[in-house]
Amino acid sequence: MNLSLDTGEGVREGLKKSSAGRVIASFRKAMYIRVGAHVFALTIASVPSGPLHARMNTLPLGAVGDPVEVRQGELRVVDRVVPISEQLWVPTVFPDMRRATGLLSTVLCHVPNLNLSGTSDDLLEDDLASFLQVGDLVGACARVIGHGAGLTPAGDDVAAGILAVDSILGVHDRVMREGIVSTAATHEISRAFLRWAAVGQSIETLHTFLQSCAFGQEVAARASRARLTEHGYSSGLDLAYGALMALKYLPNALDAAHFSDLRSTPKGQAQMMR
Repeated sequence: MNLSLDTGEGVREGLKKSSAGRVIASFRKAMYIRVGAHVFALTIASVPSGPLHARMNTLPLGAVGDPVEVRQGELRVVDRVVPISEQLWVPTVFPDMRRATGLLSTVLCHVPNLNLSGTSDDLLEDDLASFLQVGDLVGACARVIGHGAGLTPAGDDVAAGILAVDSILGVHDRVMREGIVSTAATHEISRAFLRWAAVGQSIETLHTFLQSCAFGQEVAARASRARLTEHGYSSGLDLAYGALMALKYLPNALDAAHFSDLRSTPKGQAQMMR
């Protein structure tokens, strides 16, 4: 088997301590593994780099429930060693991400489907704006997490986009974002992606898309958007939608701190105070 092409920080984290685990999901493009308290994925090369991805040319043989072990830093799947690359992938973060908002709005043209009916949620942006404008990150994420279809529900992907941008912009502190993730009503694979979004890391294609928009590179932005359509049923575009909502409506860090006590205020009263 070929050495993996690159490895995310979440994979590295899962390989630090010797531990036993299982294959928890297996698909044509990815195999998800739980080792100890860590969840990550072995993926084929066409899957974008990401914090939970060890990309390789050929996936190991394995089915759901098969044993996995980390022993002295080596990953074993059904007693076969899976070589993991030392090439660490980390996203390039552009701090002045607000500049991406205009072009991102123009290019994205997508509304997630969170209601399982096959139709988009036309009220979603208004709902998210009502939370985000007053710095209510908790309420915004609660509005979407657990809703929609997909391995990672569409609403979880929206929340991941919001959390990633919130982290990049430094609007709320990391403790708040990690608290949202730890209490999210979702499953372990989605929670693992949300956890890394909470520290500003998502799939490479999203970071490339946001950076292209921030630099006003429309051709590159449209190419990145096309690549996002290949990630999951709608996961890539749902991530980008969450990022756009955060860029459009999150206040600056000082304003978020000022409004943080509004989370316990009835919605109508909060609207009157804005």
